[in-house]
Amino acid sequence: MTSLHGPTNPFPPPAYDRRPSTCPVTPRPKSGTVPDPDPNPPTSTSNSSSSSSSSSSSSTALTTTTTGERARSNSLGFRVRTQMKLVAANEEGREEKERKEGVNRKIASRKAISVILMREATKAVIEKKKGISSKRLLPRTVLEALHERITALRWESALTVFDLLREQLWYRPNTGVYIKLIVMLGKCKQPEKAHELFLAMIDEGCVVSREAFTALLSAYSRSGLFDEAFSLLEEMKSTRDCRPDVHTYSILIKSCLQLLAFDKVEMLLSDMACRGIKPNTVTYNTLIDAYGKAEK
Repeated sequence: MTSLHGPTNPFPPPAYDRRPSTCPVTPRPKSGTVPDPDPNPPTSTSNSSSSSSSSSSSSTALTTTTTGERARSNSLGFRVRTQMKLVAANEEGREEKERKEGVNRKIASRKAISVILMREATKAVIEKKKGISSKRLLPRTVLEALHERITALRWESALTVFDLLREQLWYRPNTGVYIKLIVMLGKCKQPEKAHELFLAMIDEGCVVSREAFTALLSAYSRSGLFDEAFSLLEEMKSTRDCRPDVHTYSILIKSCLQLLAFDKVEMLLSDMACRGIKPNTVTYNTLIDAYGKAEK
């Protein structure tokens, strides 16, 4: 009988009967013995430690993040509280400012009413020609009343107001006021009154200027008092800082031309040339107009 496992057997043995010769066989440990530690531990242990480290790092990062967020939250809350305090302080300051402004408006309103009443009282005193005068009238009201009368050439009323002005406790002599009054009196043909004011101005210690002399000279010449006018002109020539200028000569020439005193005009022009004073446009226009009307 031929062997089934011989080389001539056409049927090979089944697969489960084959044993690979290259596969190592690990012997099983005997019961009651502890296996030796593996020199190369499995990777699962290292993974566990890595996971533990990662968890620890994550926990630390989370704790840091939470602390930072808490700090930012506290800082934000502090800023909000500070802003609210500033808003409240600004609101209180605004209310206090409005309160003060309201008080100031009330005070200003009361003062305005008081000023109006005092001005009306001053006007009433001024209008009373024989009334009881007051020495505490408002300066602005008195000066306005005086200016109105000077502009309107109401010389009598203007002198009355000026006397009232001189009685006030706050009155101080002023050369400009005197000059305006003297010019007004010259236009109103009141040379004697103008001369009285001129002397009163000197008595009160006012500085006598060229303008004051010229105003009085104009008052004389407008009324045809050429002797007094020329006498005053000679006095001006000998007074320091009051020597006549082209304005003084032009006023005197105009007055002479209005009264057809041509001989005096020629004398004044000759005097101007000797003193080196050149006529201006006003002088020439006055001469042309006057000689044109006189057909000379």
